[in-house]
Amino acid sequence: MPLLPQWGRAEDFATLFQYFWHRDFPMDRTAVAAKRADWTMHIGVIVRSIGDLMGLATRFERGGRKDALLRSRDGDEIGLEWEWDGVKGNELEKLRKRKAWSFLGDKNRPFKYSVLISYAQVEQVSAAYHHVGKEWEGADWPLLLVLITFQDSSEFRMGRDFQRMECSIFDSGGHRHLRDAPATPWNLESTRWPSELGGDQAPTTIT
Repeated sequence: MPLLPQWGRAEDFATLFQYFWHRDFPMDRTAVAAKRADWTMHIGVIVRSIGDLMGLATRFERGGRKDALLRSRDGDEIGLEWEWDGVKGNELEKLRKRKAWSFLGDKNRPFKYSVLISYAQVEQVSAAYHHVGKEWEGADWPLLLVLITFQDSSEFRMGRDFQRMECSIFDSGGHRHLRDAPATPWNLESTRWPSELGGDQAPTTIT
C-alpha cells in the first residue's frame, strides 16, 4: 500500500523542521561555543524526530552516498543532505541522481521529494537561490530547501550569527517560498525561549 499522497508533504516537513530547530538549541546567548559538529548532530536529531512523527524509518549516511533517508514500508520516500559550507557543493547533484530503494524492486521509483539543509551569508541569499533553481531545473521530484542565513561574527565559536531560517520549494513551477522565522530561539518574541536563553525579545517577524 503506497504512502498517502498528502502524508508527509514537503510543507509538513518545513513546519516540523522549523519548530524542532528551535527546540534543544545547541547554544544560548551566554554559552556560545557550539561548533559545526554540534549543528550537524542537531540536524540529525531533528530529521529522526520528523521521521518518527511521520511514521517513517530514518536511515543515516552509509559509504558517503547520503546524509539520510526517510523510508516507508514501500521504500525510500525522502532523501536528505545537509551542508555547512553552502549550496554550491555536490549535495544537489547527489540528491538529484540518487536512486530510491523500493521494497518491490522498482528501479524507477521516484522520491516524494528531497531536502537540502544549508547556510548562506545574508548578502549571498539571492545567489544561493539562483544556484539551487538552476541546478534543480528539470528534476524528477521537488526539492525542499531549508536555508539558514547568517552574518560573520566573532561573538560565536562557529563564527556565524544566525539571522533567519527560510524554507522554499523548487519544482516544475519554479521557486515557491513556504515560511521563514528568526533562526535563533531567543529572538522568537512571546515564546518561553527568550527568557530561558537570555534574549532581548527584539521585534521579530514570522511568515
